Amino acid sequence: MAIVQGVKDGKFVEDTNEVNEEKKKKKTANNELGQEQFLQLLVAQMQYQDPLEPTSNTEWVAQMATFSMVESLNNMKTVMMEQSANNLVGKYVLVKDGEEFIKGKVDYITKENGETKIAVNDKFYSLDKLDSVVDAEYYEGSVLANELEQMIKLLPNEENLTTSDEGLIKSAREAYEKMTDEQKKFVTQDNINKLNTLETKMNALKATEYTGMVRELPSVSEIGQATGETLDNYKKQFEKVRDYYEAMTDAQKKNVADETIEQYNQVKEAVQAAGGGSTGDTEDPESPDAVSTILNKILEELKNQNQGSTGNA
Repeated sequence: MAIVQGVKDGKFVEDTNEVNEEKKKKKTANNELGQEQFLQLLVAQMQYQDPLEPTSNTEWVAQMATFSMVESLNNMKTVMMEQSANNLVGKYVLVKDGEEFIKGKVDYITKENGETKIAVNDKFYSLDKLDSVVDAEYYEGSVLANELEQMIKLLPNEENLTTSDEGLIKSAREAYEKMTDEQKKFVTQDNINKLNTLETKMNALKATEYTGMVRELPSVSEIGQATGETLDNYKKQFEKVRDYYEAMTDAQKKNVADETIEQYNQVKEAVQAAGGGSTGDTEDPESPDAVSTILNKILEELKNQNQGSTGNA
């Protein structure tokens, strides 16, 4: 039967409490036995083994071989972890920081208290915080999708939308259309739905605003009776409505009612007839009025020529 006795520094210890306290300290400092601690235990075991039941040489060799193999595996693990960390430099990664995932590029690696850490966005993370390594396209897609999400968050709800928000909606749409098909996959369906809904509402708001501007234009009779400064003001008012319509998108123009378009055309013709100047529409050189004007000029010139010839005769 083997003798059980407390040992400290190769000597018997009568009071095992001291040994227990020492063990607690060592356990707190390092939960794993190192090479030095293992050798101390091995020497103590050899020195104080039961002489009646000594451990065979084969068992000593087996224990040493086992320890050497474990030590080699630990060293290999450390080397491999360091190599893996080195290979991460310059790559895009996702690391877990509390309940959030941080996206970024590994700028460099460092050691802190013997532990290898990676630097991402000017902050250090342990390798066990590494969630995944991504390629550049994946990272860029996730970043662009996040930027688009932030843009859409700045947009008001459908109920609070006004025509002054048109620029923000256009910027969000342009940012989305610039993304590749692969990058668009990172955009959530909720964000796409919100953008589409706001665009539809904006088209209706722009058409409504344009309709209101047309209704405020003077009537055909008012334009026909106007002269001087009043007629000039009518012309400026009409040109403002015309410019507004030309700046509208095709989708917005489709929301304009036919009667509004008809009223606009009537006002345009009235402004032209009253001598209000150009309305922005170029005259068709092949129109019947244009052809008639040219023929009249030719006939007038021929008449003058004939009269001149008769006088000479």
